[in-house]
Amino acid sequence: MPLIIGVDVGTTNVKVIAYDRKNAVVFKDAASCAMIQLSPEKAEQDPALVLQCVSGLMKKAFEEVGQDKIDAVCFSSAMHSMIVMDKEGNCLTNAWLWGDTRSVAEDIQLRKDGVTDELYKETGVPVHPALPLCKIVWLKKKEPDLFRRAYKFISIKEYIFFKLFGVYIVDHSIAGASGFLNIHSLLWSEKALNVAGIKTGRLSAVVDVTHAETKLKKEYADLFGLKKEIPFIIGSSDGCLANIGTGVFHATEAALTIGTSGAVRTTGSRVVINEKPTLFCYPLTKNIYIRGGAINNGGQVLQWFSGSVMDMPLLSGDDYGAFVKEAFSVEAGADMLIFLPYLWGERAPVWNAQARAVFFGLHAMHTKQHLMRAVMEGINYALYDVFNEITEKEDNIQQVFVSGGFVQSVEWVQMIADIFNKKVVVTDVADASAIGAAIVGLYAIGAVQSLDKVEAATGVGTEFIPDQKNHEIYRGRFAVFRSLYQALKNEFPKLVPGNGNSKFDI
Repeated sequence: MPLIIGVDVGTTNVKVIAYDRKNAVVFKDAASCAMIQLSPEKAEQDPALVLQCVSGLMKKAFEEVGQDKIDAVCFSSAMHSMIVMDKEGNCLTNAWLWGDTRSVAEDIQLRKDGVTDELYKETGVPVHPALPLCKIVWLKKKEPDLFRRAYKFISIKEYIFFKLFGVYIVDHSIAGASGFLNIHSLLWSEKALNVAGIKTGRLSAVVDVTHAETKLKKEYADLFGLKKEIPFIIGSSDGCLANIGTGVFHATEAALTIGTSGAVRTTGSRVVINEKPTLFCYPLTKNIYIRGGAINNGGQVLQWFSGSVMDMPLLSGDDYGAFVKEAFSVEAGADMLIFLPYLWGERAPVWNAQARAVFFGLHAMHTKQHLMRAVMEGINYALYDVFNEITEKEDNIQQVFVSGGFVQSVEWVQMIADIFNKKVVVTDVADASAIGAAIVGLYAIGAVQSLDKVEAATGVGTEFIPDQKNHEIYRGRFAVFRSLYQALKNEFPKLVPGNGNSKFDI
């Protein structure tokens, strides 16, 4: 029976699983590669540490599972990262992550120049400081010497493949998330390249999701103890693969994940570009496209509030459960208290790196439990904001499949059902992106004829039915949530870096 190693490289952890055709996870492990937050605008990751985590976990998987049983390795990774490499293959920078917004001024200038709508229509991704496109524009302007020394601009997954195989390659989805890929031709966009002032040679070669490398460098073949060639399949992005891992293939289904960040996504067979740049559309294969939106402010908001504000750091599942229990001592709607969760700016659907977090409606009878509940509701309202964009013209969604660490809490999942007013299904897939990578691996080696043929194997867990009474409460609060952002969006720039108001101005 085919057995695939799935590797998921995130912004705080690397996860590795071994997965077979019967949906059995026979090995699972993880390692921390924490984000480096140098300032509110600078979010980085040490590429060498990430590679160390990946190689260490793969070595362990090969040893414990047995290399003779493993048919392939396939990769998932977070989107929007960028590393500057020199001609000798050395990193000139850390990996700048999706949460890195140092290029806010460049994003604003591109909007003023009137090129962002054209770029969106060609690339399928709204222009935002998270994109390597904006990061390169910033680099050219602010660090011209470093820009001139740059040989390649690559993502963290491209770095891993370069170190393992000595090649610069990138899959369609990670390329799509860079802001440089023409989603219609699946080639690098001349328009985007011209905006950044670079040629195609400074980017990797774009390859299909099933592309495999087998000529592993000797040092890594020795490290893993490999006596035979095993295909290392490039795979896709974590968001796209979460849809595959949860079996979301139909127009009546959506996938929702909350990790450090969060996202709502659907799967389709064609490119869909919104009239306004509110949602992304990423290619997975030449006939599978993932449409939706990611938010910056998911689980990390809860971590920040519990640790920095409440002095209740979430160090274990018990801590998390205790927080949720206390928050739910307050009824739905948090007694009219609204929280905008934009601690790290925001991606979909507002795409505003200058947005900031706000508590609105505080009065003297509110307690810490009200704030705790409002924080949880605010994160979910942000996700619902994305969902509303997806279903704006036509709502065919009947059920939402959810994954991520938050599914440990039945209260949190029920809140999602109540706010979205949809049936919510907690899948039996613990690590959706890693499972998705493994499924792509099965497809790449010909063990399955198409990706959706594995859908039935993903399993279905607990179903949550919306409470209509709570939904009416949340619907009213959400209307305030949306209007509050609109009322404040012109005020946020006065409070953030780049405008002469912060010690972190770049």
